[in-house]
Amino acid sequence: MPALSQPAAIAPESATIALYRAALGTVNVGRYLPVFERFDEEGRAGPSWNWAAALLTLNWLVFRQLWGTALVYVAAVEGLVLLVLGLGREWLARPSLAEWGFLGAILVLSCLIPGVYGNAWLHADTRRRMTRAVREAKTVREACAALAQRASSRKRLLGLVVINGVLAVAAVGAYWGLSRWVGDRPVLPTEALSEVVAPVEPAPRVPVPPVEPVPPAPTEPVDPPPATPPAQPVADPVAPEPTPAVVSVPLAPATATATVPAQVPASTPAAPQNRADPVQSYAINVGLFADAGNADRVLTRLIDAGLPAYIQVVDSPNGQRTRVRVGPFASRALADDAAARIRALGLDALVFRQ
Repeated sequence: MPALSQPAAIAPESATIALYRAALGTVNVGRYLPVFERFDEEGRAGPSWNWAAALLTLNWLVFRQLWGTALVYVAAVEGLVLLVLGLGREWLARPSLAEWGFLGAILVLSCLIPGVYGNAWLHADTRRRMTRAVREAKTVREACAALAQRASSRKRLLGLVVINGVLAVAAVGAYWGLSRWVGDRPVLPTEALSEVVAPVEPAPRVPVPPVEPVPPAPTEPVDPPPATPPAQPVADPVAPEPTPAVVSVPLAPATATATVPAQVPASTPAAPQNRADPVQSYAINVGLFADAGNADRVLTRLIDAGLPAYIQVVDSPNGQRTRVRVGPFASRALADDAAARIRALGLDALVFRQ
């Protein structure tokens, strides 16, 4: 530090303390003056603890106008965090435990290093400002006045408190709004279509009760009425010759065998027309919900509207989701009619083939 002017030469210690007091401002000046005097006696700025620098590092650096140190601190912390979260996952065998360990170490160092060396940083910066002020001023009084104009004040401290409060309220509001939006937002039709095309796991299919085939009406001809007349020649004891009996015996089986095959094919094609093939059935995707309560409310609305709705719980990369569907339907026309009714309720409806 260069030689002071004549007033400083009369009482150099008092002049140095006056310069320190003017450079530090009015906040906690009594705490830093003994520490700076000890640094001057030892000839170097050694380690000493500073709670404000340890717990509120960035705010303390900004309040004390240590702009260069604040920039280096932010760059170092952010660089280490990005290094751990980015490249660390490619190199570490168990990234979950190792990442938490590295992040904890970064947090401890980000508080420990400023707490130990914060007073030394402030002392070095104050000495530089004092040297520059003494060079530019003619007397110590003028140097103290120039330092006091740029010193940290209670007004700056109040401004930092207000800024931190606003940022905290904004962060809480943004988190609350985002969590509520994610919980209440139904999945868009494109996302539902992707769930149908490439589901994470096969969804359980509601069994379709088979339609009982209508029994064919003409099943009584198994015992045909014409079978009774040929029995008369067999039961007639008057006829001496066996020829009518021989002729009448093959007539009854021939008549029976002719009637049964002719009626069985007529009844077989009628059954597939009334049965709904599960492979050709259709269903409707209404939505995929992150909140099960929202899915239950949509299911209740669909059931109240007389629609065959049901829910499925599926796993996705973002966690468990509850899917609401309606169906199945035997034809595309029935599914389209149901989709129109669902859209009239203000809900999404996407028809797909199962």
